[in-house]
Amino acid sequence: MTSGYDIVVGGGSVGGLSFAIGAASRGLKVLVLEEDDEIGEPEKCDGLVSLRAMRRYIPPEEACIQSRVTSGVIHSPSGLVASLDASRFEVVVIDRSTYEKQLASMAVSAGATVKTGIRVEATAEEDGAVKVKADSTYECPYYVDATGPAGILRRNRLRLVPAAKYEVQGDWFADGEVQVFVDQKKYPGFFAWVIPRGNGIAKVGAAGFGINSFKTLDSFLQGRTYRTLTRVAAPIYVGGPVEEFVSGRTILVGESAGQVKPSTAGGILSSVAGGSIAARWAAESIGSADPSLLLEYQREWTEEFGDEFRTMKRLRHMYECLSNPDIDRIVSTLGSKRVSERLAKTDFDFHATAFLSALGAKGTLQLASILLSAEARQALSSLA
Repeated sequence: MTSGYDIVVGGGSVGGLSFAIGAASRGLKVLVLEEDDEIGEPEKCDGLVSLRAMRRYIPPEEACIQSRVTSGVIHSPSGLVASLDASRFEVVVIDRSTYEKQLASMAVSAGATVKTGIRVEATAEEDGAVKVKADSTYECPYYVDATGPAGILRRNRLRLVPAAKYEVQGDWFADGEVQVFVDQKKYPGFFAWVIPRGNGIAKVGAAGFGINSFKTLDSFLQGRTYRTLTRVAAPIYVGGPVEEFVSGRTILVGESAGQVKPSTAGGILSSVAGGSIAARWAAESIGSADPSLLLEYQREWTEEFGDEFRTMKRLRHMYECLSNPDIDRIVSTLGSKRVSERLAKTDFDFHATAFLSALGAKGTLQLASILLSAEARQALSSLA
């Protein structure tokens, strides 16, 4: 039995490492256990983030930035296109692996211990403490679950979407232009994407409920000249936040807490925020010997992200009901000059709210008519 740590963190991703930085800098003794042999490897994230938002927490260093996004393009099933000027958003493509190494270095500098190649096998609460079984059995006041997909798999398996991601070298994409391809038959409930990272290399992926993601991505790339540099399977979660971020002496952060966008599954900002906020309240709780203070973590995170995540969840439910003709109509609306100009003035980090705001009253009514007809079709299909 090993004691002496205030908190053991399972998982060395952005949420867990952000927690370690915040907790260790407040004087807590923190141990991070990462199952992979190297922090940040393999890289399973495409790394789209807003620098403007990340500056509120832990911004990526310049060495992490691979490319800067200047535009976004949505392709409908029939080939309609909606373009968005993204130059004012300060959106960048980062090397997630390099960013996680940055966070790990910061955690160690703050006083945390980071061990790699060690998997948390089990946890159990006994006599006002948590026993964490890994390479040894650690006993501490609190355990932080930051195990990502493995953590959320135990809580909401149904909202994990199969996804495949490649890094490819080619000449058919433009640096700075992110592309999204929407098609409910090919990518049910999700989409395919192309995110250039500079030097003729792009992060390309495809996801959808019930598909073979690798075959689907290979089909998307068919006819395009490319060389595959890396391949990875990376199931993504779109179910929204879990009901409770704190359960007994276990604190959930990052994807384990469902702190990733239900719309796109992006979660760097919201996970870093989750880890940082949780660390502050964990330090307050341990310092004052008042476990109830930990509940403030969920309240504060929800105050910042709750409304947006609820809106994204509703839009996701509606999106999954849409047919390809419905999507064509929506992309046509987004492609109008009025809507695209409004979108260009909104906030990248709260894109669900921005989307509804940019549509305006007339556009929202048009969207409502599409969604109502989609809901009606789904109801009739269920009855049939």
